[in-house]
Amino acid sequence: MTKLFKPMLIATLLAAGVAGSALAAGDAPTQSPMPMMEKGRHMDPAQREAMAARHLQGLHDQLKLQANQEAAWKTFAASMKPGERMMPPKPQAGDTAPQRMERMLDMMKQHQDAMQKRLDALKTFYAQLTPEQQKVMDQWHGQMGRRMSPMAKPQPK
Repeated sequence: MTKLFKPMLIATLLAAGVAGSALAAGDAPTQSPMPMMEKGRHMDPAQREAMAARHLQGLHDQLKLQANQEAAWKTFAASMKPGERMMPPKPQAGDTAPQRMERMLDMMKQHQDAMQKRLDALKTFYAQLTPEQQKVMDQWHGQMGRRMSPMAKPQPK
């Protein structure tokens, strides 16, 4: 009986140790920090539009705009709506490297033009805000940058 007792005790202790370490490790997080990027999931245009509308409505509520600021708000909000996603240009058979780069540069220029329009609308709207509202806007825009990249947060001066 003692010949069986010692191996059984060792096996039981090993099994308990393995089970205990598995419990101590805990569950893996059920959602990644960037769920939309996980497993190729992307929002369709309707979802993206709905999310942008919710964010803009939240900003509108925080700003507590006056009636004379609503026109500038509408222009700003319209400029912030997500547009069509531009797909990178597909390489054409027989294209040379300079031709491919020119197409990429054209696409970048389109992106820059869209950003310039947004900047112009932001500047016009920002000029209509009171100093308190500008602080809210600065905070909101800073949070938007952090959502896009951890490196995008404003640096202390």
